[in-house]
Amino acid sequence: MLEIENIHTFYGLSHILHDVSLNIGEGEAVAFLGRNGAGKTTTLKTIMGLLTPQNGKIMMNGVDLTQAQAHTVSLNGITLIPEDRQVFPNLTVFENLKISRLPVDGAKNLDTHLDWIFSLFPRLKERINNKGSQLSGGEQQMLTMARGLGTEPKLMLLDEPTEGLMPAYVETIHNVLVEIQNKGIALLLVEQNFRMALSISSRAYLIEKGVIRWEGNSSDLLEDQETRMRFLGV
Repeated sequence: MLEIENIHTFYGLSHILHDVSLNIGEGEAVAFLGRNGAGKTTTLKTIMGLLTPQNGKIMMNGVDLTQAQAHTVSLNGITLIPEDRQVFPNLTVFENLKISRLPVDGAKNLDTHLDWIFSLFPRLKERINNKGSQLSGGEQQMLTMARGLGTEPKLMLLDEPTEGLMPAYVETIHNVLVEIQNKGIALLLVEQNFRMALSISSRAYLIEKGVIRWEGNSSDLLEDQETRMRFLGV
């Protein structure tokens, strides 16, 4: 489904990603792990069209998205759940969710969509009339994920979805990700909680200083303490 070949991405004159290649199959969950500053977020932003690679190719279901802008990438079935959440603080939960449906069907089938969203995140239904700024960090993360689902993505790029959350919210996010993948939505998961990431994913990539250093089955990485210590420090 998603194929990335030999990507090189820069911030100004700084060469961040070096010859990065990875692939994700339809409905597959893949963990993308590494230390802070390794290039994980840069990779997600490059896939999403927020950064443009100087070399390489990004293909989604046969469509070349290498030079595409973010809105075009979204229309081709990819959504990004950013680490900093970026909810609209002055809009209610309902309004945040409605906006995400406008590119799909003009929000005509919003009620049906919200039934599914609230089955995933009952807390959002309780907070439906609260503004984004009135939500806790965990509630904002739920809203960000729910809003990302509004575009009916084939692939979700998730950047540290459990960062800074209480254990109860971490469990909620874990369970929702499992259910989302069971619905056939592929996941590329950047996550410091490597055990959670590997429990969800079938495969994993390890990145260090902008270079893919390891790829393989998640179960193998769980058993390979030497590799985890080398690239993750855990």
